[in-house]
Amino acid sequence: MDFKTFFGTDAGSIKKNCIICQAFDISLFSKKVSNGLFVKSTTTKSATIIALKNNFLAGDTILRLKDSPCENIFVFGSCGGYSQVTYGDLVIIDKAYNLESFSDMLNFKKQVKYYRSSAGLLYCFHKKNIYEQLTLTNSACVSSLYLEPKFLNWFSKREIYAIDMESSIILSASNSIKRKAICLMYVSDIVAPNTAMFLQEEKSIKQKVSNSRKNLAEMILRFCNEQ
Repeated sequence: MDFKTFFGTDAGSIKKNCIICQAFDISLFSKKVSNGLFVKSTTTKSATIIALKNNFLAGDTILRLKDSPCENIFVFGSCGGYSQVTYGDLVIIDKAYNLESFSDMLNFKKQVKYYRSSAGLLYCFHKKNIYEQLTLTNSACVSSLYLEPKFLNWFSKREIYAIDMESSIILSASNSIKRKAICLMYVSDIVAPNTAMFLQEEKSIKQKVSNSRKNLAEMILRFCNEQ
């Protein structure tokens, strides 16, 4: 499959900065999008936004950027929060632990690899947004929401406060093609939540998450524009 069929745009049109998001988040960046077979894409002044139609193609999407002008990859998306973070908090990921295999989670595999965000890019982004209440933490890229609660102690020991389904996949793929990458996420739900609290504060929680989502998108675009 050629590049344009996959992305809906030519490789040469890809910007230095690429923001990877979910399909429902691309409208934060532009209403006008190109529709590829497996991703949607759009372009701003300083970045190409690539929206995944399917999570399982996150790795393939990054690998295909090898032959494009892409240099920096920003993962933008939602995550589950645990322990030190709550609804609407913004997190920036240092280590992303690989729990991508359902079978490994089911059998509680103890030796788990992790992949790191690019140190230089992470430092620059964090420094420029030092007053934005970004929580630096680790993530677990999981393959089962059902099995998450069995890993709570495991998460705590590794200071994992963000749970998602793309972080380690995208960081490992970015490393493979020698591109810089960082993961930035907003907390949209909680692992093992207090259901009573959520029902009582549902409206304010949804508004907080919505505001944080927009704030993070603007933060990433601003950073790209200033480079």
